[in-house]
Amino acid sequence: MRLDGGKTISIFVCTIDPKCFPMQMKSYLRFLTLFFAATLGLVGCGPAADKSEKKTRIICTTGMVSDLVKQVVGNDAVVNHVIPSGLDPHTYKPTPQDVSEIMSADIVVYSGIGLEAKLEEILDNYGKQEGHTVFSLGAALPDSALIYVENGHSVDPHFWFDLELWSLATTQVEMQLSEQMPDFQAVFKERARQYKDSLQDLKGWAQTQLSQIPADQRVLVTVHDAFSYFGQSFEIEVRGLLGISPELDAGVQDVSSLVDFLVENEIRAVFVEESLPTRTMEAVVAGCQTYGHKVLLGEKLYADNVGAEGTPQDTYIGMVKHNIQTIVSALK
Repeated sequence: MRLDGGKTISIFVCTIDPKCFPMQMKSYLRFLTLFFAATLGLVGCGPAADKSEKKTRIICTTGMVSDLVKQVVGNDAVVNHVIPSGLDPHTYKPTPQDVSEIMSADIVVYSGIGLEAKLEEILDNYGKQEGHTVFSLGAALPDSALIYVENGHSVDPHFWFDLELWSLATTQVEMQLSEQMPDFQAVFKERARQYKDSLQDLKGWAQTQLSQIPADQRVLVTVHDAFSYFGQSFEIEVRGLLGISPELDAGVQDVSSLVDFLVENEIRAVFVEESLPTRTMEAVVAGCQTYGHKVLLGEKLYADNVGAEGTPQDTYIGMVKHNIQTIVSALK
């Protein structure tokens, strides 16, 4: 007998006299009923399982990159990321499971230009293999828009704090994914447009909020130098206790120099970050107190990744709003 889907089953029928074997006949009929129900059920479930398995699998590095990709693809692809919230992408070492996730993905997207320092070699090598699609958001940005540090030898990878550059990254995602998934080109373009409109609204809101900070307090002091693009965009002076990568601890001279700056300029608050230890900034606050200058240790900012899933900060827009509100609350 041939079922829908092209599958064939064989049924062996034997002749039974109902008068002689009433109980056997009832058992036999019950068996056939269950057998057909189970078989048809399996056949019916088959196409749905196949359909979900055919969805494009996209693996991203950070939750921030993953959120951007999701804004464009919606439910038309399966999107995950490998670096958990609360961990620093600069120093994150990939696990065997991370490598397996990357190797099994159809498309891999990462932030790039130095952020995922210990992952980028793996991603670069994987992308060179035929049939694999790997791209970074930072690689498509105009060189003139990037901030160079260490005498021009290194690029500051924290470009997402410039909302205009994040909008350009959205265009990059739309174009790359449309090329790989051409059937969705129109819908990807529309979703990207809507998201970029949201980013423009976010920038206007941020400018209004930040205008509440007095001119002499428009100084953002953080654990590591992750907010230069933010400062450039919103005309705020930025100082990081550590460099663009927080791999090294601050020395006594670093702490002393920052204390002097805070005291001389009467800066009211400094900030720690979600993915980094707070002890060095606590030492700065204590140092200011020895000079009779009280400095508030502000709430944690999100610098290199979004917040944990289910929190208001688990999206890029939610993260930016949290940072703006935290900065304004402490400095105004």
